[in-house]
Amino acid sequence: MRTLKRPLVVVSTLITVILLLSWRYFDDYDTASQSYSNELTDEALLAFMAESGGDGALQQLDVPPAAEDVLVQRIKGDNSHLLLMAFYSKENYSKKFITIENGFPIVLRDDGKDVDKTAGDGLYTARIPADVQAFRKQAVSLAKQMRASGYKPVRYVRRQMIMDPDAAEDFQTAQFDANEPVSISGLTNALGADFASESTPSSVSGTFNSPNARASSGVTALATKPTLLDSIKQNSILITNLAVVEDPTRTWNYCTQKGNVNGPWTFGTLMRQAASKGPGQIASNARVSNFVKNWLNSWTVTQVVNGDTIAARTLINSQILNPWVTKSKNAGAINGQLDMRFAPFKLIAIVNRFDLRDGRRFGLKEKPCGEARFIFTLIKDDCSSALPMTVIFEYGVNMPNTCEAQHNWAQQWVNLKNFALGSNQYNQALQNITDQFTLCGTNTSKPNQSSLDQLRTNEVTLSSTPKHWEFREFIIDSASGNLKEITVAQNPADKYNAKVANADVQRMVAYVNNHAKGIKAQRNIVPLKFQGAPFLGGGTEIIGPPTGNPPNVFHWDGTGSGNSSTFIIDNDARFNFSLATCGGCHGGETQTHFTHVDTAFFGKEAKLSGFLTGTAGSGGAIDFDNDPTNNLMTVKDPALRPSSTNPAMRTFNDLNARAKNLKSFVSTTCGSVLSISSELLFQPINMVD
Repeated sequence: MRTLKRPLVVVSTLITVILLLSWRYFDDYDTASQSYSNELTDEALLAFMAESGGDGALQQLDVPPAAEDVLVQRIKGDNSHLLLMAFYSKENYSKKFITIENGFPIVLRDDGKDVDKTAGDGLYTARIPADVQAFRKQAVSLAKQMRASGYKPVRYVRRQMIMDPDAAEDFQTAQFDANEPVSISGLTNALGADFASESTPSSVSGTFNSPNARASSGVTALATKPTLLDSIKQNSILITNLAVVEDPTRTWNYCTQKGNVNGPWTFGTLMRQAASKGPGQIASNARVSNFVKNWLNSWTVTQVVNGDTIAARTLINSQILNPWVTKSKNAGAINGQLDMRFAPFKLIAIVNRFDLRDGRRFGLKEKPCGEARFIFTLIKDDCSSALPMTVIFEYGVNMPNTCEAQHNWAQQWVNLKNFALGSNQYNQALQNITDQFTLCGTNTSKPNQSSLDQLRTNEVTLSSTPKHWEFREFIIDSASGNLKEITVAQNPADKYNAKVANADVQRMVAYVNNHAKGIKAQRNIVPLKFQGAPFLGGGTEIIGPPTGNPPNVFHWDGTGSGNSSTFIIDNDARFNFSLATCGGCHGGETQTHFTHVDTAFFGKEAKLSGFLTGTAGSGGAIDFDNDPTNNLMTVKDPALRPSSTNPAMRTFNDLNARAKNLKSFVSTTCGSVLSISSELLFQPINMVD
C-alpha cells in the first residue's frame, strides 16, 4: 500500500506548458516577474524564445507535476463533502496552492489554513462536494473487483510500462469509516483496466462490463474474446484497418483511379482544407496545387532553420513532383498544375492522440483534447510499391478548455467500439469526429483557420547516397498561408550527437547535465539556443542503424566517462533526453526501424512498431524478454547504461497505455471524486511521438 511514510516517488511526468507536437504554443502563466500572452502565434513564440536567450527559459515554469498520491478523508458528520488531498514530495513541488478545473474550480492548499491541516507537509487539501455513501459503495465495489480478478497494478511512467507493488490497490474501508486519510490512487489507476467479473459499480456502468475481460491488461494472457479495452484499442486509438483507410467513399486509390478523389480522408482534401483561407473561401484547384507545389519545391533548395543547414533533397523532383506534373498534364491540367487525382500518397492510419491533452488545470487553452492525425505513405510513380516516406498531418483538437468538453470528445472516440470496424456506421461515425478538426474553419485563431498544428515527414526515399532517414516539420505560415519548414521539436541539431569529444558535444552534454531534473520529469523543452548558440535542429537525420544490438543502434549520447565534459552523468536523464528526440524514439531507445507505422501499399495493412504494440516490429527489432506472446516490448538501453554487463531494460506497449488512459477518463463524471483524482494523477506526454 502506498503511504505517506513511504510514498512511491515515481519520477512523474510533469505538466508542461507546451506538449510535444504543440511546442510552439503556450498560454498565460505567471512567474515571479513575468506574464506572457496567451495568443502567441508560432512565429511569435519562436521569436520570444530567441529573444529571451533560448537557454531553457521555458523550463523554469513552476507548475506542479502529476500527484504522487491522492487521498480522501471523511468529514465527521458531513455526508455531502470529502476532504481530497494530493501528495507531493518537496523536491517535486513546494508552492502553497494548486488550482484545477474539474466540473468546477478546485483550489488545493498546503498553507495550513482552512481545511489544510499542516503547512508545507506536501498534502494539498480541498473540500469537495461528494455523496459520501455513494462514493464508499463505488470504491468498495471496485476494490472487490480488483481482488477477485487478480488485477495487478500496471502503470505507465514516461511511456514505460511498470509494475507498481507499492500502490494502494485496495480501499481501506475501516480507515475511511474512522475519518482517516485513505489512498485512492490505486482505484483511479484501475479505472483503465478490464475485469473478469461482470459485477460493475453503478457509477461507472458500461465501463467494466466485459464478461470476457482479461484479469490484468497488458500483463496476463488475452481472453478468448476481445475485452472492452481491446475494442477501444482497436477502434478508437490507432486505426489501420483497410476497410477504413481504403474506404472508397472517403479515400482515393491513386493507382486504380477509384474511390472518391474529394473524399474527406484523401491527401488532396486535407491539403485543400489547409490551403483555404476560410470556410467560405475553400481553395480552388489552382490554389491547392500552388500550396502543395510550394511545399514540395522547398525540398529542392537548401534550407537554413535556426542556423541549422538542411541540405536539399532534389530527388523529390524525380520521385514525386515531375511524375505528378506529367500525369496531371496528360489528364488535361494546365500550366503545370497538380491534379489531386494523381497525388501519390495513400492513407495508412488515422490516430487519436487524446493522451497528448495538456494542462487544463493551469488554464491553458491550447489542445485540451490533445491531437488527432492522418498518416500517409508515398506510392511509387509506377504503382509497384510503397516507398519509405510518411507524411503526417497533426491536428490540434480545438475544443473548450473544460472537463466536460474533454469528456465529450473522449466519449465520441470510445463510442466507436459500438460499431464493427470498417462498417458503414463506423466509418460515418469516425468521419463525424475527423470533420471537427480537418475542415477549414475549425480553428479561427490559427493561420488559414486550420486546426493543423504541424505537418511532419519521415523518409529516406529522397536521400542521396549514402541513404539517411530524415525528419522534417512544417507549419502553415501566418503571413503567406503556405507551409514552411521549422525546427523539429525536442531535437538538437545533428552535430550535437557526434559522440566525440568536441565543443558541440560538450554543449549538448552540458545542457543535459544542467537540466537533468527537468528532463527526467519530462518538463524539459529543448530551446532554440543554448549557451548563446543555435541548439534546436532545423531537421534531423538518422545516420546509423536504428535497430539491433547496442552499441550500434541510433541514440543520443555523449562520450564515455573518460572525458568529463562530454559525459552525461545521469543515466536516466540520458535516456529521457534521447527518447524525446525524433531519432532516439525512432531508433535504439525503442528498437524501432525508422517508422512506428510502417509504409504499406494498397491492399496491405500497415504494420506497427514494438514500441506501440508490445511485439517486436520490423527491421530486426529485438524484444529482449524473448517472449513474443506477452505484449511487452523490452528494450535494452542502447548506451549500455549503467554498464555493458548490466544495461537497463525498459518495457513498452504504448497503444495499451493510450487505451487505458482513454477508458479511464470516460469512466468518471466531471466533478466526481475519481475524476478529480484522475486529473491530479494524469501525466502528460512530453514527446513528439
